[in-house]
Amino acid sequence: MRRTGYLHLYGLNLVFDRVGRGPGVLLLAEEARAWPEDLPEGYTFYLLDLPGYGRTGGPSMAPEELAEYVAGFLVMLNLGSPPILVRGIGEAVGEVLKDRGYKVFSGASLGES
Repeated sequence: MRRTGYLHLYGLNLVFDRVGRGPGVLLLAEEARAWPEDLPEGYTFYLLDLPGYGRTGGPSMAPEELAEYVAGFLVMLNLGSPPILVRGIGEAVGEVLKDRGYKVFSGASLGES
């Protein structure tokens, strides 16, 4: 079951979903609905709607700016440096985060049979 959360950060209300129980994993795409409904068990997945996409408002931003929101999101939720799986726009943001030392992986196969 997906639970929706809200986090006010840098003047925007970030909207995210949380699914499952276990170690945290961030799923990063334009918006939460880019990921499958059925996710593997044993993890807590955080699915963030990036600023300017989905349920999170705000203007269009460059990947470097979006990365600031993602880093702030991780700090505010006290998630440390979880694995980050990326798709779509999340791939460009993931490259910025990878340069900052985060563990970033392709999420292309997540949910595929």
